[in-house]
Amino acid sequence: MPVMGVLLRALLIVLGIAALVGLGIVFAGPEDVVLRVLGSALVLGGALLLAMPAARAPSRWLGVAMGALIAVNALLVWVVIWSPDGGALRDGLGRASAMIVVLLVVIAVGIVLERVTRGERLRLPRRISWVADVVGVALGAMAWTMIVTDGEADVPARLMAGTAVIYAAATLGVLVLAVIRSYSLVRRE
Repeated sequence: MPVMGVLLRALLIVLGIAALVGLGIVFAGPEDVVLRVLGSALVLGGALLLAMPAARAPSRWLGVAMGALIAVNALLVWVVIWSPDGGALRDGLGRASAMIVVLLVVIAVGIVLERVTRGERLRLPRRISWVADVVGVALGAMAWTMIVTDGEADVPARLMAGTAVIYAAATLGVLVLAVIRSYSLVRRE
């Protein structure tokens, strides 16, 4: 069975089990445990979701590196979720985890865009995907700055929001153009 099939099945199974366990705990368990169990399930689901682009990475080393980062990040988040309240260690692990997630999301989006813009009819979407990649890196750098400085950095909120909007628009534009061009939904004259 292909890796993507295994990951998709695992994701569906994890989410189904999380729903069942969550329902059981919601009705029978203390609130603190409910939130921790559901958070743990969401971490696993997010890790599986990020593993899908990693499995399709253009090079093996990138896929392996992403897989290792995903596993490390999941462990960091689980430590944060299940550790006692408060403490500098928990705060540091949370920041490290947030920085890893930002990096993984930017890389995963780049991989997806690279995969959907293959082909000779997809030159324009491929060029726009390069713009999206650059904007994604800029947005990631701004997010890292905010994480490292605990929000004290002088990153203007409008600049960060505008960059996020451009990133989302460029990414969605690439996906829409790739679909239109790949399936000849609009005839070019």
